[in-house]
Amino acid sequence: MVKKFLLLCLFLTACARSPTAPSGKPLLLVSIAPYQSLVAAIAGEDFEVRTIVPSSANPHSFEPTASQVNGMGRGAVWFRIGEPFETKLLPILRARNPGLIVHDLREGIALIEETHSLGCKHCSMDHLDRHIWLSPKLAGEQAAIIERNLSERFPEKQLLFQKNAARLQASLTALDREIQEILRPVAKRLILVSHPAFGYFCKEYDFEQVSVEYEGKDPRPQHVEEILRRALTQSMEVALALPQYNNQGAQRIAEKLHVPVHLIDPYSEDYFDTMRKLAHLIADPYAN
Repeated sequence: MVKKFLLLCLFLTACARSPTAPSGKPLLLVSIAPYQSLVAAIAGEDFEVRTIVPSSANPHSFEPTASQVNGMGRGAVWFRIGEPFETKLLPILRARNPGLIVHDLREGIALIEETHSLGCKHCSMDHLDRHIWLSPKLAGEQAAIIERNLSERFPEKQLLFQKNAARLQASLTALDREIQEILRPVAKRLILVSHPAFGYFCKEYDFEQVSVEYEGKDPRPQHVEEILRRALTQSMEVALALPQYNNQGAQRIAEKLHVPVHLIDPYSEDYFDTMRKLAHLIADPYAN
């Protein structure tokens, strides 16, 4: 792994000696796809917004190829969220583009610990939950960070950024109210998930996720038994599978519980559609 990144670094440093022709629009980078639509909504049409992690990839274990990184070399601003690949990628991009400005979208947000089955929590920084966009209120806080940092980098467009950010904030507020109404009849359900991505959503709307994945691995038999025991005493009506992760454990448990399994992609670029779909699946899992 380290050798791979050293070779990548050497390759890109060599490429930096022969700069490619710049695009007509400044390039803004985001680590994962949900932020592409949020940043684009604020930046407007005069900017290109590009996602680093492909939508089909697991961002927790993603390793960019040389060709992928080569296209990021002219980025003006990068909005990151603390994924492991970012620490390795940053010095490579800075070697190619010393003027790259990097902003962390976790800034000022109190992160919660990732919760797995059995309520097991980790307190190390690597296991703090980074799925903060899955709360519309926290997405609104991040939109403010995006607007402020874009305004600092491109002050001539500050009024446009502020106008677009206000429009986005209004949409996020309306989304939050819509989700509250959708979920009002079904508060306090347990949600079986293949990967613990929904902690902030559950915290916001009074649910609890029970992750089949345990410490990043498939569950042990005793963890499966504990999940089944909890499901018998509390309401668990739906299982959520994520396309980037192993869903076999969640499917097996859902079969034992006779509950439907629905595929949802929290890393989708279609942020608003994904959030509405998530709310509807929890509220009425048998309707789809």
